[in-house]
Amino acid sequence: MDKKLTGFFILFLLAFIGFISYMFLNEPIGRLTRASESTEPSSTESLIFAWPLQLAADGAAETEVTVFVRNTEGEGVPEQTVTLSTTVGTVVESQLVTDTEGKALFHISSAQPGVAAITASVNNQPLNRTVTVQFD
Repeated sequence: MDKKLTGFFILFLLAFIGFISYMFLNEPIGRLTRASESTEPSSTESLIFAWPLQLAADGAAETEVTVFVRNTEGEGVPEQTVTLSTTVGTVVESQLVTDTEGKALFHISSAQPGVAAITASVNNQPLNRTVTVQFD
């Protein structure tokens, strides 16, 4: 009986060591030992949002346009210069630098009606995404 208990204990111990080795030596250690994360902005992973999408063309109403500059892993990239352009209306802030989360917040207003196609560029590289806002 003592030999069976010892055998089960050794089998359990080997299974436990195998499980722990798999959990800690597989991928998480690789992530923890990286020298640094990518600080290069990705034009395909970065996002641009606007709200509201429809507003009065009175020159006073403003829509907020948020640009999230992200790297290839989808993480925010701080301290990047973002420039916004629009086909209708005017951008209040011509250029902004992203915060610690990679976010830049712009405002756009228009005195003339129409659909504004809004594009952003990061460090003079255009983003692949655009957004439209309707001014009535």
